[in-house]
Amino acid sequence: MKGKWIGTYWFSGNVPDILKDRQTEFELIVDNYSDSKISGSISDNVETGGTKGIGTFTGTVKGCKIRFIKKMPTRTSILPDGTRIEEEKPHRPIYYNGIINSETGLIQGTWKFKMGIGFIKGRLAFYPPTKGKWEMRRV
Repeated sequence: MKGKWIGTYWFSGNVPDILKDRQTEFELIVDNYSDSKISGSISDNVETGGTKGIGTFTGTVKGCKIRFIKKMPTRTSILPDGTRIEEEKPHRPIYYNGIINSETGLIQGTWKFKMGIGFIKGRLAFYPPTKGKWEMRRV
């Protein structure tokens, strides 16, 4: 598992039209892999719609299953009209689950944000649960 991985993620379900079918590229580097635990750094490609900054992730690998939580340093919110708001505070955690295909080396799965309440530019905001799919492979 250690090393550099590249992948894409996309939204599914009820999302603003601007997010439908958009594939965002990311790079994940597994620095630590011991006793089924993984951790490292992750960055999105901003040009393909990703969140700014270098984030961290922690998780587990058990058999062919992988789970991790992605934490990014910049909070990005996308309003229903497609307006993008970036704030210099931590993004909400993103929960990833996937299946490792040992024959192809491809990992595929789903990701989600949990429902929440917070503030966007000082105004109270409701964050609906959001989900999508992802895949990655080692470089």
